[in-house]
Amino acid sequence: MVGKSARSEGDPWQPILLHLPTPLQRAREDRTPVLLRGGTFTTVGLLVLFLALQFLIPARLVIGGMGAAGRPSVAIGILLAFLWVVSAVRPHRLPRGRQPIRWVIGVFVLTQLIGYVVGFDRLPSQAQASAATRWLIVVAAIAGVTLAVADGVRTRYELDRVLQFLVFLSGLMSLVGVLQFFGVVDLVQYVRIPGLRFNYEVLGVASRGTAGIPRVAGTANHYIEFGVVLALALPVAMHYALFSRPGLQRWWRWVAVVLIALGIPLSVSRSALVTVVVGMGLMAVVWPWRQRYNAFVLAVLATAVFHVLNRGVLGTIKSLFTNVENDPSVTDRIERTARVLELWHQRPVFGWGAGMVTPQEFLLLDNQIYGFLLSGGVLAVLGFAALFLVPYLLGRSTRLRGRDQETRHLGHALAVTMPAAMVASGTFDSFSFATFVGMVCILIGATGALWRLDETSPSRALQVAGPGDRFVTTALMAQVRTRVRQVWKDPHPGRIPGSPRPSTPGDRRRDDDNSLRTVP
Repeated sequence: MVGKSARSEGDPWQPILLHLPTPLQRAREDRTPVLLRGGTFTTVGLLVLFLALQFLIPARLVIGGMGAAGRPSVAIGILLAFLWVVSAVRPHRLPRGRQPIRWVIGVFVLTQLIGYVVGFDRLPSQAQASAATRWLIVVAAIAGVTLAVADGVRTRYELDRVLQFLVFLSGLMSLVGVLQFFGVVDLVQYVRIPGLRFNYEVLGVASRGTAGIPRVAGTANHYIEFGVVLALALPVAMHYALFSRPGLQRWWRWVAVVLIALGIPLSVSRSALVTVVVGMGLMAVVWPWRQRYNAFVLAVLATAVFHVLNRGVLGTIKSLFTNVENDPSVTDRIERTARVLELWHQRPVFGWGAGMVTPQEFLLLDNQIYGFLLSGGVLAVLGFAALFLVPYLLGRSTRLRGRDQETRHLGHALAVTMPAAMVASGTFDSFSFATFVGMVCILIGATGALWRLDETSPSRALQVAGPGDRFVTTALMAQVRTRVRQVWKDPHPGRIPGSPRPSTPGDRRRDDDNSLRTVP
């Protein structure tokens, strides 16, 4: 079959079957190799790359000699910090308007820089100085990732894509842990990347409790980190599952929720259980009573099924809380408190130096709050608290004043991760684990991005749940002034104006007294 060519006049005639489509024609004429062609790296693309490196590469695979700062994802964080600074110094490159996340990150970075300078003023050892330099690299990456999400995400669609990819990777990490737990395969043992090496021995599967119940870490650096990271991802995963479209999308999103929830107890960690209780307990506050009841029933059924399939795991987890007085990990933490306070009293305001409190020269701290208290003093603890408090308030503001049900629910889902992460940081040295830090950076930045994109403002009225809102209830303080004003004007709502006031028991007693006083 032949015909006229789609080319312009003057070109040689060619059969239609031999005529290349326009994209293929351009590809044939362009002799430049694909890797050398110009392209545009978007903020979302770099954030997706950061998350992939963070979750898919085992946490102990690093650039040699750099510890946690040598993870490939940290390099992406440094790049994002550089790009944000370039955008900040150029006019009209950052979104207009207020962005509280910039200020809270600025305060956090400033407290760490002050601690770094003060630490060098006391002439630290070479090991402490090297540790402090590596910590500053991590701080720069923290700032870069958080600000990239808060200021670099341009639309709600992009924000949803970043958070959905976070949920997807959390489900994959949980799947790796599930395969480890059941002894199918330990994929971490087979990951080898040129230029990277394990800074510690591969973690593998360990056992805990008298029954020898296995505990797993997936691609995380520790079993505690594995469980806590999944616990922080669960509220976000629940949000996208509840607001998914019917069909395949909804099915896959609930699969992610199940995988994440399944992986949390496999860490056999107190910190993970406390984190998920705090996060999901606060998450239920936003739901109507019907939704809370459904969630409670599903949780009970899931726990029963898990107990039948994995006998011994729940008993071991129960013993972690009922047998704490005989648990060395708990007693050691309590015994270290006196030593921590002794060191803190020596340098209470600025601490011993940011990143300089190492286990080798000070003591092992299984508490991040203690870590900041010693390394940066009260100043660092305040900056650390603000890092979680401000995003929580922004998320709560979005939950109360969001334009629609889905926005309010997402704001609440992001907000509840902040107190959960704060509580978890009181149970282990959380900022020593890069996967936890990366998760927190994305969640903090996403809270600021949602607040900015929804244009949430304290001047906007608190929103009331609409007739079709199934997953968000009306806040207790919504329209409270209007309700109080109505009660003040009419203490008996529903009474027809001009009708007699309904009698009360006091009125009837007064009538009886008056009748007794009447003279016959």
